[in-house]
Amino acid sequence: MKPTQSTVANEIRQHFMLFTLALFCLALLMVRAKITQSIYLFFLIWNLFLAYTPLGLSSLIMNRINLIEKWYFYPAFGCWLLLLPNAPYIITDFVHLEKENNIPLWFDILLITSFTVCGMLFGLASMKNMYNILSVKFSNKAATVVMATTCLLSGFGIYLGRFLRYNSWDVLHKPFTLTADVLHSLIAEETYKPAWGITIGFGTLLFLLFRLYYNPEK
Repeated sequence: MKPTQSTVANEIRQHFMLFTLALFCLALLMVRAKITQSIYLFFLIWNLFLAYTPLGLSSLIMNRINLIEKWYFYPAFGCWLLLLPNAPYIITDFVHLEKENNIPLWFDILLITSFTVCGMLFGLASMKNMYNILSVKFSNKAATVVMATTCLLSGFGIYLGRFLRYNSWDVLHKPFTLTADVLHSLIAEETYKPAWGITIGFGTLLFLLFRLYYNPEK
């Protein structure tokens, strides 16, 4: 799967526009910090960086032709799968929206929306890369099934991150505790409704956005 010259140019243009959007997000955050004399919401910078990581990894795989045919493509895909929920997770940062006297509410709405849109576009661009990789390695149908499953897993990842406060690297850091909490969340009477609701709701939203964002038949 050797990228054509036009494909490389389109990818460069896409990355440029995404980073321009990221700079706009940072500019808004700096304006807020200047007005409020506070670094509240600065955690959005870290969350946006995490949202970019699946795109960075998928782009790396896209440009390593030999990697796709090797056995270690699967560990790389696993890492991408663990990182992808960081992109849609940024939607949940609206829980930090608060009314402050020294800054208009509309400004904070614009700020968080900008970070959310940027993070989601990072994730969708990453999914497009991975879809193309999987369609070449297997088939379009298999790639679509994997993307649908991936979206549901990302939905559950949002639940794990927002409600149970787990991070992607906790799979390695505390796998047994994570596994126990995953099983408990899905079947326990007090947790299974939000766990399944967030998984299906956000997972379906992510898959629909992906299908709107990228039509492989074109």
